[in-house]
Amino acid sequence: MPLIEVALSGAVTDNQLLAVKANGASLLVTRIDGQVQAFINKCPHMGMPMAKGTVKDGVVTCPWHGAKFDVCTGQNVEWCNAFAGVPLPKWSHKLVAMGKDPKPLTVYETSEENGKVFVRVPG
Repeated sequence: MPLIEVALSGAVTDNQLLAVKANGASLLVTRIDGQVQAFINKCPHMGMPMAKGTVKDGVVTCPWHGAKFDVCTGQNVEWCNAFAGVPLPKWSHKLVAMGKDPKPLTVYETSEENGKVFVRVPG
């Protein structure tokens, strides 16, 4: 799997999501503590796009159902707890999850060289 150029380094900023394409896959790229990170633009809960999500303290929040993931590892931090970005009471979280167990976010290896960002995406 070769590294694929996806952006110029200056276009990738801390805690902001940049949508890119690589090998036909829709990805999101951001910086966490100055390091470039990349992950699939699809929440593992329902497959909805994450591009309008928010990043804070290295965690991306799905804009649809509130699931939270560590951007660097993909680990699920909190499963579904909202609907269309509106927080819901704890008793409703299992309903919003629709019986699905927490899953990790797919993250990709990244590198940065000569002012360009590269991602290793399976073909």
